[in-house]
Amino acid sequence: MPRSLTTHIDSPREVGARLKQARERVGLSQRQLAFPGCTAAYISRIEAGARVPSLQMIQELALRVDVAGQWLATGVEPATTDPAELVEAEVALRLGEVEEAERLYRAHLQPGDPARGAALAGLGQIAFRAERIGQSIELLEQALEARKGSTLADPGAVDTLGRAYAVSGAVESSIALFERALAEATEAQAAMEQLRFSVLLANALIDVGAFGKAERALADVIAIALGSDDPVTSARVFWSQSRLHSMRGEPQLAGRYARRALEILERTENDSYVALAYHLLAYAEVESGNFSEALELLDHGRELLGDSGKRMDARFSIEEARALVGLERYADAARAASNALELLETMQPADRGRAYVTLSDVFLASGDGVRGRMLLEQGLDNLIEYGNRFALDAGRRLADLLEAEGDTAGALEALKRATEAAAAAPLHSSVNA
Repeated sequence: MPRSLTTHIDSPREVGARLKQARERVGLSQRQLAFPGCTAAYISRIEAGARVPSLQMIQELALRVDVAGQWLATGVEPATTDPAELVEAEVALRLGEVEEAERLYRAHLQPGDPARGAALAGLGQIAFRAERIGQSIELLEQALEARKGSTLADPGAVDTLGRAYAVSGAVESSIALFERALAEATEAQAAMEQLRFSVLLANALIDVGAFGKAERALADVIAIALGSDDPVTSARVFWSQSRLHSMRGEPQLAGRYARRALEILERTENDSYVALAYHLLAYAEVESGNFSEALELLDHGRELLGDSGKRMDARFSIEEARALVGLERYADAARAASNALELLETMQPADRGRAYVTLSDVFLASGDGVRGRMLLEQGLDNLIEYGNRFALDAGRRLADLLEAEGDTAGALEALKRATEAAAAAPLHSSVNA
């Protein structure tokens, strides 16, 4: 439906550029767009910025290229009000009344319903929470398409879509989506969304080992974070920096940023983020050899996990096992590692492979060589499947273990598979550039 039009035009040149962009998006030539009272030649002059169309003409052109008249005139999308049912659906979802939320969203799926994009996004969020990842991706992609590809129309849905890509192992798609969203936010000078997508992009890049690009993405938004009135926003950046330095083997810097995140978050009621900060800080302490301190931090973090406990407890148990090995409490370490193994299905696929490799160290240190080797093999298989750059390290460790057992052929085969996977890993060279 046509929307009310603003009473001014920002710039003839910008109007012309937007008209050309919209016309090309719907696949119309200037001649095809022309209509009585508006010739192809006149459209050409509008697009060149040489004519100032009337507001009535703007509205007619907007209808024909399927955009809002206000956007064509000023570049700003008009404010929209979701139907009351969608507001009710969001409230129901936040209160855990999933069936009611789903019913309300499904009532707006008909083609032509102006709320269809929001309804698809809501159903995609529901599917993601239920861990129906494939369905979630399909719905959220449809929602993005229904909103003409605008990532800023619903940043939360884009956030979830990127996470869903990562969970499914399509990390490259996740990175590409966050890069696109960041570019749109930067162009629109939307500072908070620029910050949001920079942090999401940085974390995705950290997960594939692209530390240089992650560092640059974070550096670009530090000033925004420090100037933000939202403490959780600032803490997100420090948390991402802590992850970055942890993955780069810089535990002291990781600890410093994790503590800054923790100091901020402890002044808020966001227990989930506080728990994550404790986990990061514990990781840094284990890397620094401060094993008792790491266990204390993990205990504090676990108290705050709440509903996210099952999903996060695998990570907590892994760090607990590593700390206990450091204290030479091998039986306790093996129990913590066994607990982590039972929860690994809650982790993302690529993270799961690295967790297998980490836990193999625990069992090897505890004297259980058979289980340690089995986990290394599982970890290598998982990392190869998802083209992860960490496959090479896992392959080398498995090769060393097999060679020590006298299985030279097996060692060579493991190293060959790992080397081929690392060489073929998407983004292996380009992302680190």
